[in-house]
Amino acid sequence: MHNDTSQPKPTVPYWMRGVLLLASFYNLSWAAFIYWFPDAFYRWVTQRTDDTPLIISWQAVGIFIFSILYFIAALYPVRFRYLIVIGILSKFFGAIWFYYDIMELTVNKKFLFHLIVNDLVWIPVFIVLAFKAFSQARAR
Repeated sequence: MHNDTSQPKPTVPYWMRGVLLLASFYNLSWAAFIYWFPDAFYRWVTQRTDDTPLIISWQAVGIFIFSILYFIAALYPVRFRYLIVIGILSKFFGAIWFYYDIMELTVNKKFLFHLIVNDLVWIPVFIVLAFKAFSQARAR
């Protein structure tokens, strides 16, 4: 008879999976909106009436890809902890790109709302998730 006296592996808290699933669903929804209504999104956030650049549709595709990555990370947050770090970087650098390339260094209330809701809110959440996932990985 085998007697295993080793410590049990720590389980991943359900809230980590829940938050990543929420991030996945949120980004999927946002990507769909931008993809199907690029003109409405562009005109709303920039408050300009010029033609919508094609990069806006590609932005939607990028957001869609990240929604898939967040879903994968939700399945195994510890194993795919680096995807969470990539999510942090994408939110940070995506916000900078949007400010420079799309907003052309201008700020308005709608851009700030977009920035806060789609990027800045998620960065600290993903940082907490990443720290938790890395500490869980070290405990194994």
